[in-house]
Amino acid sequence: MNDLYFAAIDIGSNAVRLSVKSIRGDAVDNPCPEQELLIRFPLRLGKEAFTKGKISGKTVKQLLLLMKSFRQMLKVFPVTGFRACATSAMRDAGNGEQIADRIRKKTGIPVEIISGEEEAKLVYGIHIDKALKEGDGYMYMDVGGGSTQVSLIRAGEVMYSHSFDIGTVRMMSNRVDEKEKKLFLSILKDLREQYPDFKLVGSGGNINKLYRLLKENNCILNVEKLKQLNKELAWMVVEKRMVKYKIKRDRAEVIGYAADIFVHAAEVMQISEIVVPSINLSDGIIDNVRAEYYEWRVAHSSIAAFRRSRVLA
Repeated sequence: MNDLYFAAIDIGSNAVRLSVKSIRGDAVDNPCPEQELLIRFPLRLGKEAFTKGKISGKTVKQLLLLMKSFRQMLKVFPVTGFRACATSAMRDAGNGEQIADRIRKKTGIPVEIISGEEEAKLVYGIHIDKALKEGDGYMYMDVGGGSTQVSLIRAGEVMYSHSFDIGTVRMMSNRVDEKEKKLFLSILKDLREQYPDFKLVGSGGNINKLYRLLKENNCILNVEKLKQLNKELAWMVVEKRMVKYKIKRDRAEVIGYAADIFVHAAEVMQISEIVVPSINLSDGIIDNVRAEYYEWRVAHSSIAAFRRSRVLA
């Protein structure tokens, strides 16, 4: 049996990513996808979307060039299925839908502008359950460039879910409303009082990088250590962060804002540890497409038909 390839495009507020993973021998039970390709380009759509309310023609041209290059990359692999999702920046941009339509016409890539709730489901739907013990309650918190998604899950049931307009690029651009900040912290406090026994699970590129910088183990990040690192980041200029922590400029510019969000959240909820299972939206998208593929195989005999429904137009 030939290997299967699945791909995801994540058009975020701080960066655009292409991920391709393979499954050896079409393993249906407990497959372990292997990373074949991962490209991250710091286009930072949120900088314009959050400050100007739309994405400029110059940036749209860059995005189109990037999507055209991704299309060629997808042709290199015999991709069985893929999905392209755009998040907060494209949701906020007044011309977001127009851009998505233009991408489809120019490249054949159908871009879905998904809600914060859909974004959360794609990530926690499969991955977080694997990181925690069965029956544990947990609060999933994904900090992106444009939004912070909070979802409280117990026994597989979503007790609460909301997307707050608080993100690292918004903070850098001074575009976070004070009322939104107060609402965010107030709701976290209320949830903690109602459900005192849950674990905090963090996702997003920044919390994963903070975890690696602190050299933590077993997917557990100590909040006190995070506070100390956050203090170091606060007095460093971007260039010094880049040198000391060996990170690129676009990451160095926003990582402190992400640390602020997680530190404040942990303090309000009186949390001493954050579970960091190294998950991201691209992983969730690929797992979603892969699950669709296996469901399709049960109901239909034609894999080619599935490929036509989930591959380039």
